[in-house]
Amino acid sequence: RKVAGVLTEMRAEPDRVSHAAIGIGINVNLTSSDFPQELRDHATSLAMEAGRPVCRSSLAVSILQALEQDYRRILSGRFEEVAREWADQCVTLGQQVRVRQWDVTVCGRAESMDAEGALMLRTADGNLQRITGGDVTLEKTPTQLP
Repeated sequence: RKVAGVLTEMRAEPDRVSHAAIGIGINVNLTSSDFPQELRDHATSLAMEAGRPVCRSSLAVSILQALEQDYRRILSGRFEEVAREWADQCVTLGQQVRVRQWDVTVCGRAESMDAEGALMLRTADGNLQRITGGDVTLEKTPTQLP
């Protein structure tokens, strides 16, 4: 079940990134009744999973410290190391996903992340497509359908 999401937006030139914005949303102390009925089977919160309330300020400090540590490693030339660690924790990899990029939607299996952090998607026709942006959602498998 989903407890958090990350939204990124980036503007890049061929040789550099002009800017990037990252938003992190975390369901911290919500209860089941806080979610709309249609999301209750799919969404959860840290408090629901831990069985107790979570201190939001401590959580924010921990997240910001971890992000700063990764940022410093990236600045020191260790991007591939950070990307490997993120890929190891990425629940999207190995899953069937739907990617919406503006007015185009493509489906396939999320296979890996490349050395620059792009998602590598295996489409139904067997092609490997490099995804650098878009809205990625997990597809329901037949066992997840109502």
